[in-house]
Amino acid sequence: MAVIEERIPQVKQQRPRRRGNRKLVFLLLLFFLTVLIIVFIRSPYSKVQEIQVYGNDIYSAEQIIGQSGLTKDMQFLNVWESSVQSSLKPLAGIKEVTISRSFPGVIMLHVTEIKRVAFWNGQNGARYPLLETGFVLKEVNFADRVVDRPLISSWPSPELLPNLAKSLSNLTPAVLGEISDITLTPTIHDKQRVTLYMRDGNEVRSVLYKLDKMLNWYPAIAKELPANTKGVLSLFEQPWFVPYGATGEAIPLKNGEEQTQKPQ
Repeated sequence: MAVIEERIPQVKQQRPRRRGNRKLVFLLLLFFLTVLIIVFIRSPYSKVQEIQVYGNDIYSAEQIIGQSGLTKDMQFLNVWESSVQSSLKPLAGIKEVTISRSFPGVIMLHVTEIKRVAFWNGQNGARYPLLETGFVLKEVNFADRVVDRPLISSWPSPELLPNLAKSLSNLTPAVLGEISDITLTPTIHDKQRVTLYMRDGNEVRSVLYKLDKMLNWYPAIAKELPANTKGVLSLFEQPWFVPYGATGEAIPLKNGEEQTQKPQ
């Protein structure tokens, strides 16, 4: 019996073809995924339906969108942040822009602009923003906008504008909002003297290289001035006040001097 069993060929057991099944499942998934992608691309959900702009002040949303190269009905997935940043470079008042998306079809542009610190009065009533970099942005006319920054009415030395812009950018928003007009009033001994006309009716005289340090104390110094009296406040080494029309000596402001020299 043992000899007969050895002569009978043994049938090999076939293992299940797992590799073939896995490959079939993969191909089916790939097929359905391809179909879904094609359907999505051809559907309205794959298109840009709305473009929103946030953080803009100098430029209108229409200007930014028009310069960005983005349009409605373009491919939603074909919007690249680097491309938009490159397109917006000609707008010199923009410091940075980032993009976020909201499905379906909403592209959001988050704009960071360079701070504007004053207005430069141009010809024919034009009013251009002075940026904190010292650059006058003549591509944007603020003639029809609310005047919420100082007006530069006379400035014979354009090369000193960066000095002015730097000083103004270091002022608190409250103090910056108190300045109505700024003029450069140089003397033989000091080319950087400035005169500022405040919205409360006072006149301030100082120098560019001390303007931010001295003027930030203006609200505290103004409280020391005589009640219901307007005049000229000199902010140099020591604050002095001369009422308009006064014939006597200037009034020294000792408390103001302490504050300008030793701010707390």
